[in-house]
Amino acid sequence: MFWNHAFSVGLLYLIDKSRVMKFEKTLGIYFSKLEGYSEEQFAEKPNDGTWSLGQVYVHTILANDHFFLKQAERCLNKEDTQRGKSKNNGGRVLFLINGFPNIKFKMPKSVEVPPRQPDNISSIREKLQRSLEQARIIEGGLDSSDKDEKIKHPAFGFMNAQEWYRMSEMHFRHHLRQLKRIEKLIGA
Repeated sequence: MFWNHAFSVGLLYLIDKSRVMKFEKTLGIYFSKLEGYSEEQFAEKPNDGTWSLGQVYVHTILANDHFFLKQAERCLNKEDTQRGKSKNNGGRVLFLINGFPNIKFKMPKSVEVPPRQPDNISSIREKLQRSLEQARIIEGGLDSSDKDEKIKHPAFGFMNAQEWYRMSEMHFRHHLRQLKRIEKLIGA
């Protein structure tokens, strides 16, 4: 019994310690991709109604900084959190498979504004670096966070700080697929 518990605790420790490495690895892919784009490719939209590579970067950075990590921070600070709540079935599946399924999601009408085109690749590189630094700061408080302090995600139910942090990395990974589709369409 003790060994099973010790193994579980050890495994959870390894999983928790790897979360910042996973986040940095995923953002490392974004940084690497920036090196291969020209400014023209970064701004090119494959067709009407689609985003450019630059717009995908803007979306993921804004979502990271102003949604996912902001909610994680609110959980850490116990700001307007709720206790005794949980994820819905969709949220549970997301965490079970450790990512978003390979489908296109439709944004709610209230937030369905296409991201603006960034000024240039250099400005995105700086914003992505700040985004990573913000994630490191939030990650520093996750081990001591109260896992029962949760904030509701509009689609996936109630999540704690660690789950909001993890979902941010999953969101970045999800949009890597979109970047690949756009790259293929524009020949990048």
